[in-house]
Amino acid sequence: MSAISGINTGDTASMFGTGTAETSMGKEDFLKLLVAQLENQDPMNPSDPTEFTAQLAQFSQLEQLTNITDSLDGLNTMSSEMQRMSALSLMGQEVVAQSENFQFNGESVELGYRLELPAEDVKLYVLNQTGATMATITPPETTNGQHFVSWDGLTDYGMPAESGAYSLVVRAVDKDEKLLNSESLIKGRVEAVDMTGGGSQLETSAGIFMMDKVERVGAAL
Repeated sequence: MSAISGINTGDTASMFGTGTAETSMGKEDFLKLLVAQLENQDPMNPSDPTEFTAQLAQFSQLEQLTNITDSLDGLNTMSSEMQRMSALSLMGQEVVAQSENFQFNGESVELGYRLELPAEDVKLYVLNQTGATMATITPPETTNGQHFVSWDGLTDYGMPAESGAYSLVVRAVDKDEKLLNSESLIKGRVEAVDMTGGGSQLETSAGIFMMDKVERVGAAL
């Protein structure tokens, strides 16, 4: 009887149950086939022991890869649960999220920016949903790091902005008017946690942010 042909990792799905119950093959089935091969081989033409050893090595590697995959799946599940618990612990806390989008509800909102290098001039632009500039803010801080200013909702025309969705654009330049790297930051208090999607979402006084966008947490940042 000829030796069983080699196994490659491309056969993983059929061996570990992704196919139908009648065609799937587990490690015990594989070992039974090897034993049957040894019991029924032609004594005058025995199986090549080198090939037999190679088959066992391949199967051992395949089983190890499957065990590693199962372990990683378990770690991913554990990580998701830990993230959910962390999100719930943020209720009532103030958070800083790296985001351009925020929600204005008629009350002052804390708008922030981060500079990698000191700037000569910094401007914050509040845009409505159509992209029109509603407010232009010149913050006093131009050093590198995180800074925040409070926007009371007044537009450049002195009129109160309507409640709704807005975005924050930061423009920082050096003394040569060269643009510097900057990021928009939004500060808000966590009022609810939504865990129905693929990741935890924090519903704050300044909008909804994904958990992975939160950079700082504190009772009063």
